[in-house]
Amino acid sequence: MAGPLEGIRVLELARDVAGPFAGKMLADFGADVLKVEPPAGDPARLAGPFPGDTPHPEKSGLFLHLNTNKRSITLDPSTADGAHLVRRLAAGVDIVIEDFAPGQAAQWGFGWETLSEGRDELVMASITPYGQNGPYRDYLGTEITLQAIGGPLRNTGHGEKEPLKLAGNVAHYHAGVTTAFAVMAAQLRAELGGEGDYIDISVQQCQAGFRDRRTIFVTAASYTGMARNRPVPGSRLATGVRECRDGYVNVLAGRNLDSLLILIDRPDLFADIEPGVLPNQQPPEVIAQLETAYGEWLMEHDKLDVIARAQELRILCGAILTVEDLVTDPHYRDRGVWDTIDHPIAGAFEYPGTPLIMSASPRPDPRPAPLLGEHNEAVFGDELGLDRDELARLNAAGVL
Repeated sequence: MAGPLEGIRVLELARDVAGPFAGKMLADFGADVLKVEPPAGDPARLAGPFPGDTPHPEKSGLFLHLNTNKRSITLDPSTADGAHLVRRLAAGVDIVIEDFAPGQAAQWGFGWETLSEGRDELVMASITPYGQNGPYRDYLGTEITLQAIGGPLRNTGHGEKEPLKLAGNVAHYHAGVTTAFAVMAAQLRAELGGEGDYIDISVQQCQAGFRDRRTIFVTAASYTGMARNRPVPGSRLATGVRECRDGYVNVLAGRNLDSLLILIDRPDLFADIEPGVLPNQQPPEVIAQLETAYGEWLMEHDKLDVIARAQELRILCGAILTVEDLVTDPHYRDRGVWDTIDHPIAGAFEYPGTPLIMSASPRPDPRPAPLLGEHNEAVFGDELGLDRDELARLNAAGVL
């Protein structure tokens, strides 16, 4: 059975993480996503991890993950010939995703006004660090600077030390999710007889509405004028990340001291608790005694056992799983989270699949990320009709 986005055609003029992740989300559900890479390849091909820690443009874990189920062509859009080919390719798709500097696509000859002329149904998204206008428009942005100026660093890390960057490319992945949602919303309107849209995506602005606490904190600050400070680990009784026998858990047990004492098999400590007093307002000696007992109990139990018992007592909790834990996790295995994909050069590896299951639209069988320029001949020759002499000329000129 075809994927739910079967028939949707996407031109991806994007590199690194945000735009490619948006394209991946569409491709994984059946859209035909044509990835346009510069002749030297998407810079993500240079990012690890690599099998055996040996760099190779066809073995980048980041690239392989972000580009499953796509086709790849090489093209330099900054050249006159390249821009002409972009316009021809865009004429045959429903959605265009690009991530060049503000105004760059228009300067090269394939901006929104050009591509949408005579095509009211076209959907186009431009992803930039700070958007197409505003005082920061031309600022450069990296993952850490965008997390900083977008808000997450303000609340991440130890309360008595400097802010910490969230691991990985959280800001750009979030921008990719936002882009995928936005283009599909506009595509739906176009398919229902309305117009397409030009969507201006700011990675920074995505952070302001980030669901990982950012919206809550920003809203609270707008109401009260107060910003939340970074917490000091261990400052809340039996709440937060704690070490256990085989790793770490995050249990919010301090909200209910009765359940906490049942959890750690210490009903004898009930007599020490002052009735009617909130957990964090108990006498310091009581808090110290409870924390000591809690810590000792944790070091006698494995994280999944801790979570199972806490769940039985209706205590909010979660295990801090390592990457190895995730790959072997029985719940993930039961739900078919992992896809085994065999890449012709990188080899066979397990990839994280989609986080949802659709009853009437099974996900298409996953295809490996494309080789650099793997589909040049099929796209430029068979689809656009360029003959061998023209292809040779474009290759010699460095356009392809």
